[in-house]
Amino acid sequence: MEQGSNRISYIRRFVTNELGENYWFEGCGRYVMGALGEPQYDYIHFAGLTGDVFAQAYARGKFWGDCVTDYRMHNPDAGAFVEGIFRRCGYASVFVPETELRAHWGEYLQKLMSSIDKGVPVISNLFLQKFAPWAVLVGYENQGKTLLYMTDNMTKPAEISAAQLLSPSVAPPHPAAEAGLRGWLFVEEKVAEVPCSQLYRDSILSLPDLLTEKTDKYCFGAAAFRAWAEDVAAGKGAEITPAAFDAWFIHGTYVCNCATNACCCQTYLRRVMELCPDTEFLQQVCTLYWRMEDLWHGAGDSLEALGGGLFNLTLETLKNKERRGRIAAKIQEMADVADEILDVLQQGIKMLQ
Repeated sequence: MEQGSNRISYIRRFVTNELGENYWFEGCGRYVMGALGEPQYDYIHFAGLTGDVFAQAYARGKFWGDCVTDYRMHNPDAGAFVEGIFRRCGYASVFVPETELRAHWGEYLQKLMSSIDKGVPVISNLFLQKFAPWAVLVGYENQGKTLLYMTDNMTKPAEISAAQLLSPSVAPPHPAAEAGLRGWLFVEEKVAEVPCSQLYRDSILSLPDLLTEKTDKYCFGAAAFRAWAEDVAAGKGAEITPAAFDAWFIHGTYVCNCATNACCCQTYLRRVMELCPDTEFLQQVCTLYWRMEDLWHGAGDSLEALGGGLFNLTLETLKNKERRGRIAAKIQEMADVADEILDVLQQGIKMLQ
């Protein structure tokens, strides 16, 4: 490396979409913990702690992101939320909002370079790419005028100038999107040893609250499916011109949320059952999420087959009341399964207490 430049030695692929790694904060958490020599804190570990891999999320207004974590970044306690995830793993961390970064850029650039020099990447949710707001900063060049980052399916770092990163023109990826709190998260020293068995048990105990969370702006769980279905049935998005139509922000992201969770949460649940043998009721939860997966793209009239899938929704379908009605009905079925999941969790948790 040239003078005034450095990058961490731990360079690996950020996420692999084909394996269902569709949530970027989880990629960041794994990356930082891998660099710190804590490989047990992997992608699915963070997906379970955040609840991203369990909860359907839906916002009534603009697009808020892909999962629970992205929605949390719109809350007043957003910084405390991401700090809390690492605290639960035994690590101190500090979230620095974008406004603070701009006001004291030199100070925080030095802090970033110091972290890189120690081999620890810094988490950023400033928008570096259209579809990947979360990233890890893994290096710097030219005294920090250029930063190196990893995100999405990248296998080697890309460059971005500090001036570009902090430019007021760096905006949400689409007019339909609304940004939450943005900034940098510095993961610092380990302050406690936390048994994974307790960590995972606590995450399951918190699921009923997560899956019933609802405000006037967003909702999780069964309520999210029903709000989504209502908007589909009402033809939300059908008024958009063909040139401006982007199915991802209207519909595809919610399908991705559902599909990812239906296919991937079982990995986390099996891990919990291994560490906590009295949670065998989670096997029924696994089965119900598989049923959700079948509603998404199984045989027969699945969401994909009805034209309401991950990438096949068209403006013509949205304009057709009958076709969009069938899609909405399928999403309502998913809501019914989400109700069953909540019931099994609540009954099983009663037995643990």
